[in-house]
Amino acid sequence: MQSLANQRKKSFTIVALLSLALLLGLSIPAGAQAMMDDSVFISIRQYDGLNPADFVEGLRIAREGFVPLIRSSDGFIAYYVVQTSETTMSAINVFETREQALASNEQAREFVVENLAPLLPNPPRTFEGAVNIGFVELLDGMADGDVSSLHAGIRVYDGFEADDLDEFVAIVEDGFLPIMRETDGFFGYYLMNTGAGEVAAVSIFDTEASAMASNEKASDFVAEHLTAFLPNAPLAASGRVSIAVLADLNDGADLMDDTSVDAMFASVRVYAGVDPADQDEIRRLVEDGFLPIMRESAGFVGYYLLPAEDTLAAISLFESAEQAAASTDKARDFVATSLAPLLPKPPKIFEGSLSINYVSARSKAAEHDSPSDLYASIRLYEGFDLAHFDEANDLAIAHLLPALQEAGGLFAQFALNDGADTVVGISVFDSEEGSLAANDAGKAFTNEYLADWAPTPPTGIAGKLAIAALAEINMGDNLAGAMMDG
Repeated sequence: MQSLANQRKKSFTIVALLSLALLLGLSIPAGAQAMMDDSVFISIRQYDGLNPADFVEGLRIAREGFVPLIRSSDGFIAYYVVQTSETTMSAINVFETREQALASNEQAREFVVENLAPLLPNPPRTFEGAVNIGFVELLDGMADGDVSSLHAGIRVYDGFEADDLDEFVAIVEDGFLPIMRETDGFFGYYLMNTGAGEVAAVSIFDTEASAMASNEKASDFVAEHLTAFLPNAPLAASGRVSIAVLADLNDGADLMDDTSVDAMFASVRVYAGVDPADQDEIRRLVEDGFLPIMRESAGFVGYYLLPAEDTLAAISLFESAEQAAASTDKARDFVATSLAPLLPKPPKIFEGSLSINYVSARSKAAEHDSPSDLYASIRLYEGFDLAHFDEANDLAIAHLLPALQEAGGLFAQFALNDGADTVVGISVFDSEEGSLAANDAGKAFTNEYLADWAPTPPTGIAGKLAIAALAEINMGDNLAGAMMDG
């Protein structure tokens, strides 16, 4: 079989299932259909009986131990882990041949016995087969491996007659695939048959809601067109992709770790004691005087200004700690020379590398598709036990970020810690409703997952952004500049 790199521009029909082979096409041109030889083989292992408290640790062990093992195996194409509920997950191996896939199953079995047995108490249910339909259509930004969130809807049907396969595949490809492609956030669709009376399908979208909705659309389509082939209701599940590893992209790194970017640095300055009547003037002075300084600075990524009654927060994003520190010095000088009467108190400053750096496709839009209203909330978790920060960050990626995306209109999400005792979370939405929903989601997440490490409820501010500037949009101009005018 040819490597994925040589297949990127082919049009094809492939085999797949839960495979989330979805990301097999991440590196092909947007809108292209990826095609693979019939030798491609997928193995899916579904585990149940998991303890929800063990999931993050299990992912860590899999990333550090099993991912290097499997990606060095002969014929490796892709590996995915999907959490389909708090107590269930699916692991998918994609290999060039059946023999290689079965060998990977043996590797997985041995790794589980040696490293994950206490976390995976029950033996998995396994599905294996070759490809019938596989379609990948890139979402904005994914061509560069920019993956922040993917969700899969999975359906496994039994009672299928293998003699009907060709006609069945034609109906699905001509009738159901177009329905999936026309759905917002569509990324991929795969169909595979085990050869033992089972058919499995997976739909991949950029949100959980879209993935679950695809299950409903599949149910309707089967009822109308496929009952003769699929007489029984499917075993259906939906979940977030937690690990996604590809042989020909990012050297086999876990794409889902792209939500954590240690190289980007943030400086958050919170000013108290601001006269609400001065907020408009502060915004004007910052936009006219300080924003040009920021966007001309080396390593500039973004700048946000959030006024809220008697408080003002400024957020600077840079590529390195040195560049962010330089921006803090520039801010100090600008305040001293231009804003001292309006900002009577020195700011509280929180700086650190971003542990979550999610920027939606909307915020990467073309310059003529800029938003007019943006709302933000900043949450400060003071007294945080940073010994557990990495674990808390993994939990946030697995649970909080999807909840914020489901709130609708998420523009960006950032998180950092100051290296002492404070964690900062920043959410940006395109509506006030989304921002308020984010605050509720943040509180629920904190109560459920962080209570032992963040004993003090978070404080912070929320409101409409006065300035939102990104380096790659409108040359760093204020995307929200019209909001305070008039």
